Amino acid sequence: MAYTLEERETIVRYDEMDKCWYFESNVRRHVTKILKMEHAFDEIEKELENDFCIYVRAKLSDLNNFSVNPFVKNKRKLSDEQRLELSRLAKKRFSSD
Repeated sequence: MAYTLEERETIVRYDEMDKCWYFESNVRRHVTKILKMEHAFDEIEKELENDFCIYVRAKLSDLNNFSVNPFVKNKRKLSDEQRLELSRLAKKRFSSD
């Protein structure tokens, strides 16, 4: 059964002794992000419902090739003009021309 809103949570934990990050989540967008980087994790445990992953637990120990930053930072504030300019530059940079 899918998790209710009250049951949904994401836990990110660093173990100093193991020098590993541990992730547990049943929040849909966090599960998706973890699964998109599935190749990075040493261990990954999934809970499926109707072939749909509703919970994931993962261990990341390859800190030479992958990083995690759990700390809060200020959100970048852009004017509409700045946002349009960045969009234009990104389209130019990533276009197939």
